[in-house]
Amino acid sequence: MPHKIEIFTGNCVLCEDFLNALVIGKCAGCELAEHRLSSTEGLRRAEAYGIKVVPTVVIDGVIRIEGKPDFPFICSDDFYESLKKNYHV
Repeated sequence: MPHKIEIFTGNCVLCEDFLNALVIGKCAGCELAEHRLSSTEGLRRAEAYGIKVVPTVVIDGVIRIEGKPDFPFICSDDFYESLKKNYHV
């Protein structure tokens, strides 16, 4: 099942590293959108989710991962179920 993955970033190396990990680990069916907090639209979307830390990833509006995680991002149904249990909004 494809997922909508949104990453909220600032102008930092940590954000770029995490964005690259998402690009590599997501499956072809998943949609990835980057929202830079340096833009008005990025700030508006971050405010809607209550995001105060970058990088932050929101998946399907129900999973939120704040900061760069200490696990690899590898798209699979089991992976998303695990994220839902540990990072549910």
